[in-house]
Amino acid sequence: FVEVNMITPRYKSETRVLIENRETPYNKPQGDRDAERDRTLLDAEAVQSQVQLALSRDLARTIIRDLKFAARPEFNPNVDGSLLDGILSLAGLSRSRAPMSDEDRILERYFERLTVYQLDKSRVISIEFQSVDPEFAARVANAIAEGYIKLQQQAKQDNIRQAGQWLGSEIERLRLRVAEAESKVEEFRAKSNLYV
Repeated sequence: FVEVNMITPRYKSETRVLIENRETPYNKPQGDRDAERDRTLLDAEAVQSQVQLALSRDLARTIIRDLKFAARPEFNPNVDGSLLDGILSLAGLSRSRAPMSDEDRILERYFERLTVYQLDKSRVISIEFQSVDPEFAARVANAIAEGYIKLQQQAKQDNIRQAGQWLGSEIERLRLRVAEAESKVEEFRAKSNLYV
């Protein structure tokens, strides 16, 4: 009873994100445009790839920096380290001052509290984060979802830009072919006296 009452409660916050297909008819390979039935075979793998993207260290570093994890004792025990903590760390009995950088320590605790998984038989991922502060847990889960969506938007914009470049080159190629065809038509009219 005493031990349970001494444990600091952790609050879990959850955000769910729907995974959408970023492909357009213009950025798919020619063979894939007709093979729409294969799309369902790739969905589970594609969603798992998105889960790994939400767990990426680059996104984690951005969230840690933006939400100032380093100033929170829950994630950075060096903020308000006690004398007992210092003595235990010298003896090698405390994890708080282990021989790793503050950033690595914060990242380790961040990933201990983060869970990202695919909901069964869906293209939805769930992002869960635990913290002793319920509002902070909600802010972190929402920030991870927003950061993930920004990464997706950047990828989508890159795909659109690539499709636009491909369409631009195709239009230019077709424009040259039309000009060539029009010159041949004019040449034929001139030879055949069709202007009269």
